[in-house]
Amino acid sequence: MKQQFILLIFCFLLFLACTKEKQNVVNLEGNKIVALGHAGMGIGNRYPMNSYESILKCLNLGMDGTEFDVQMTKDSILVAFHHQELDRRTNATGTINSLTWKEIKNIRYSQTPYLNYPIISVEDLFTHLDNLSRYKFTFDCKLYTENQDMKLFYTNYINAMDKLIQKFDLEDNVYIESQSVDFLKLIQLKNPKYKLFIYPSSFESGLKIAEELNLYGITISTRDITKEQIQLAHNVQKRVAIWNTHSYSANVEAVSKNPDFIQTDRVKHLVKLVK
Repeated sequence: MKQQFILLIFCFLLFLACTKEKQNVVNLEGNKIVALGHAGMGIGNRYPMNSYESILKCLNLGMDGTEFDVQMTKDSILVAFHHQELDRRTNATGTINSLTWKEIKNIRYSQTPYLNYPIISVEDLFTHLDNLSRYKFTFDCKLYTENQDMKLFYTNYINAMDKLIQKFDLEDNVYIESQSVDFLKLIQLKNPKYKLFIYPSSFESGLKIAEELNLYGITISTRDITKEQIQLAHNVQKRVAIWNTHSYSANVEAVSKNPDFIQTDRVKHLVKLVK
């Protein structure tokens, strides 16, 4: 009986702690953390990251949206895929940018050999999601190419991305992150309204770039930023998106830092923490 009483007290205190965390969030998003999946349901889920099934399940669980990786095919179609080489996760070889969409659309993820999960284009993804305008999407732009003319590659990528975002009227719903300063500058020339994030090597370099280019914010691993540094970013009106939250404890720690966005691999748990 005593053990049961102690367990009830522990559960009650845990509930209060979670509630307190939600009430005490202070950020630039109306003091609410935007909960995003990491390429859908994240690392370690049965569904392949960046697959339609993973992203759909993430959204259906109550998340605000999801981050996903974006690459461009040889014929300028944007697809959701992470790795540079296809043989890292699929039954094919080569790279996304060396193949056309026609050559890619029948490729299947190989880590689930008995299930049929294809690579999906971003246009098909958006076409098949209901109530699209309810969600927020972060494009993690993977700029893998063998093209020697990087400016041309960037321009074609940006044009494809802009066309897609405008087609689905998602200008206010999409965040764009990249490690390339030159790429971000070209996006600003195309459309200064886009919400751009630098994905830096350190917080200090990221904040400097974000201020110099007047970017929307910084994307960084939760391991590489403190609560105090997030406050510094907020002081100059820069949002912070953090990732690398692979566990329940990492989710809790991330929430305590007051970021604006969390890209999590533990979707169900983060929903309980911040919703």
